[in-house]
Amino acid sequence: MVVLLAGCSAVPFGSDDPRTGPTDTVTPVPVTDDPTPTRTLPDDRPPGVLANGTVDADALTRAHAAHLDNRTYTWRVRYDTGVADGDRLVRRLVVDREAFTLSQVRGEAGRNVSLYVNATGGYLRVIEARQPRYEFLSLPGRAEDYHFATASVRQLLDERRVSVSTVERRGRTYYRLYAAGDPPASVGPAGATITGFSATAYVTPEGFVRSLAAEYVRIVDGDRTRVAMRFDYSRLGESNPTPPDWLGEVPLRSTPAPADPDATPNGTVRLDGTATPNGTVTATPDGTAAPTPTDELDGSPTATAAGG
Repeated sequence: MVVLLAGCSAVPFGSDDPRTGPTDTVTPVPVTDDPTPTRTLPDDRPPGVLANGTVDADALTRAHAAHLDNRTYTWRVRYDTGVADGDRLVRRLVVDREAFTLSQVRGEAGRNVSLYVNATGGYLRVIEARQPRYEFLSLPGRAEDYHFATASVRQLLDERRVSVSTVERRGRTYYRLYAAGDPPASVGPAGATITGFSATAYVTPEGFVRSLAAEYVRIVDGDRTRVAMRFDYSRLGESNPTPPDWLGEVPLRSTPAPADPDATPNGTVRLDGTATPNGTVTATPDGTAAPTPTDELDGSPTATAAGG
């Protein structure tokens, strides 16, 4: 199976004020325009949120996976350290029952990789220094191998106490789960001081995690870095991955795995963006830039962040 580590499979975030949610500078793909939470609902919760406000990530992710089962969808994630020479990742995955496409750009230099997978295999394009490289992958993996939403839910929310409120958008109710305070143990790197951690999820009554964002401030040797990550789903039941126009450039020969300096066997990624072995995410190739961000709940262009 292809193992091209993307660089950040989980969700880190946090403003200096733990009472606030993701901000414009750290959350460039907002969920809604100024959502206004309603009352806290101690007796009305999505799957996996216990009566005391603690999150059972196993139950929540099972409900999330069940809601996505046999549905087409588009998933977009962005990770950013907020500095000009810092690590940055934007990935977009478009999935239906027969095929999927993945595009990603990583780093300020914009190393681009695109992948198209159908029943015959995977078609990969990598662009570095403006030079394209094409490969055919006989074992490209499944769409789920490039998708780390459930891993992020587990890392950020499992066994955490959250405040629960509701937001109404286009006739739909979303539960807003908000956690702040001590960061998860997986936020790092080791020796760093982490402040201002917060995480916000928008969840449907069925347990579908439509959006998850987190942020924090990382202090290493006195240097402060704001780290942010967010994923959103859109176009459920309406997504249609299409073959790229460069498909004819791919040599039809089998390649076990493309050469990639970021390759890590069975790799997943910690909240600090570093690779860890023996993880659950096994294939995450680099790709091209995603389209202009939109409000994933109503489809309208927006530049404001969902606040806490």
